Amino acid sequence: MTHRLASLLDREQDRIAVTWAATLSRMRPSAYVYRPLEELRRLGRSYLTELVQYLDSDDPTRLRDFIHREAALRLSMGFGAAEVVQGFVAFRDLAQDLCAEIVQDPDDRIVLFRSLAEAADFTIVEFVTHFQHLSEERATAQAEELEQLQHALVEQAVQDPVTDLFTSRFFDEHLTVEVKRAARYHRAFSLVVFDIDDFETFRGRYGEQTAEKSLSAVADMLRELTRDVDVKARTDETEFGLAMPETPPQSALVVAERLRTEVAEIPLLSGAAGGGKGQLTLSIGLGAHPEHGATARELLLSVRRARDRARLLGGNVVMQADEGLAG
Repeated sequence: MTHRLASLLDREQDRIAVTWAATLSRMRPSAYVYRPLEELRRLGRSYLTELVQYLDSDDPTRLRDFIHREAALRLSMGFGAAEVVQGFVAFRDLAQDLCAEIVQDPDDRIVLFRSLAEAADFTIVEFVTHFQHLSEERATAQAEELEQLQHALVEQAVQDPVTDLFTSRFFDEHLTVEVKRAARYHRAFSLVVFDIDDFETFRGRYGEQTAEKSLSAVADMLRELTRDVDVKARTDETEFGLAMPETPPQSALVVAERLRTEVAEIPLLSGAAGGGKGQLTLSIGLGAHPEHGATARELLLSVRRARDRARLLGGNVVMQADEGLAG
């Protein structure tokens, strides 16, 4: 009987395609109405071929492959599963109406109806299962892509690309939090701010590439000499900040002095004309909460003033902030 079904459906495929196209257009005009009839005929013929092969052989491989291709295509076109399932149901109903019209023998008609229902059920279940699988894969991929994008945006917002230290924006926010925490729990907190001395002259003499390598070298030294809990940032072109929780000013001074001497020993330009050690020096300001500022802004201002005094003295020196000069 399946051969007869194949003959009937094949003979009437144009009629089915035209009616099916009209039905689909009413279901979702924006998605179907502009699709050429010839495309729907090709789709109908392909579906019929695999459907009859499935009924004749009980081998679902080819029909399943066809359904999987259709699921991927419909998903890429923005269809929902329910819309496509409605299309398959419409196809089944049209074929059954045709069989009822053409086949006179009631027993033959029942067999045809059952065959169509079986094929339609397999198609719908297989389509929905695979469509859902593809949708979940796409959702996972989109979520991962969004997470990567958000991570990249966060890194751009808080991480300096040259030194891999935090940016000024993050440092300012962190400093506010740390100063409030120190005030609330009466904890020691120190702040260090330093500049690379005469860095523009250095950049002009040795070039941009060497200048960036020098900034990275200073950042590496800063990481090496401080704790993980100390927040380190590049807060301006040549300015760096170091927030040191649970650290009194005497301990911070030890770190600042060591940083000054170690940076001066970095052999950045070894082998270059006029190169060697001592090409980089630092002007460093240091202060503590609450002695040199009750708020983050006050503390930062007083420490920067101390750094500026170090710079005026010729650089390569550590200066502590003055009490009572934060305003």
